[in-house]
Amino acid sequence: MNLNAKKQLSRIAWAYVLFLIVNRVASLILTFLIRVLSFTLATTGILDPSFLFETDVSMLLSLFLMYGIAFPFFVWKMNRIPSWTKTDKKTIPASDFAVLLIFCLGMTYIGNLIGQYLMAIAGSLSGTVQENPLDDLITGMHLSVVFLSTVLIAPVMEELMFRKYLVDRLAPFGQKTAVILSGLSFGLFHGNCFQFFYATMLGMVFAYLYSSTGRIRYNIALHMIINFVGGVVPIFLADNSAVSGFLSLLISIFFGAVALACMIIAIVIFCISIRKLKWFPGWIALEEPIVNVIFKAPGVWFFLIMTGISFVISWISGS
Repeated sequence: MNLNAKKQLSRIAWAYVLFLIVNRVASLILTFLIRVLSFTLATTGILDPSFLFETDVSMLLSLFLMYGIAFPFFVWKMNRIPSWTKTDKKTIPASDFAVLLIFCLGMTYIGNLIGQYLMAIAGSLSGTVQENPLDDLITGMHLSVVFLSTVLIAPVMEELMFRKYLVDRLAPFGQKTAVILSGLSFGLFHGNCFQFFYATMLGMVFAYLYSSTGRIRYNIALHMIINFVGGVVPIFLADNSAVSGFLSLLISIFFGAVALACMIIAIVIFCISIRKLKWFPGWIALEEPIVNVIFKAPGVWFFLIMTGISFVISWISGS
């Protein structure tokens, strides 16, 4: 496969930049239309316009903008870029999937702790109190909307965007490069330091799994379960009035013990397995290290700038 490495990487990054731009422009247009509609409803008295600004409605509209409008542009751009398809697809037994799930849960808890700890330090140094934007968002949403957005829609779309479409186009540079860039891109795409670390770590695990098996269904299943455990279950327990007092304390202790056990198991698995992993090499000849090629790609810089702006906005709004 004869590819210009810098051009290939730049075109890939431009696809994500296009997604971000289209999503942002569509969001601004929708915000304007909502304000016009709200003013019209308030003036005519036909309907109370306050529902337009509810968290659940905002989330559903956000999903529509990202995956109903911006995602097709992303797919159009990506489909114009040469890709690789794994022909020798593999299956993994249920026992291995269970171990992977425990490992991924442990990595999620570890990454979440790192993000919270570093943000607490940064907040104390700057004299501000930083709050996780994801916690603020989902706690104000109805449980059904949380389930729809975080368990059903997000895992499918994110695995397509950051594993299927991305890894297939990065694999010619080697599996390690594909895994690292997929994870970093996924972490940066979340746009805040609280989610960056666990998203990056999980992104790398998912990228290795997909590039090794060629089957995206394992990624989607793991992603759904992790989001369910980390997003839906805590909200369900917090909103369930029947769970209170001593029972609530027992449940908290149980989940704390499970999280600790998963973290310990994840660290053990990582230490045992990291040197035993098998990586397939790339088949694109590079005249210089891949890191140099990456930072010479204009699209990469635009992607870093746009995601960096999201981090800054998250810091300002979270303080």
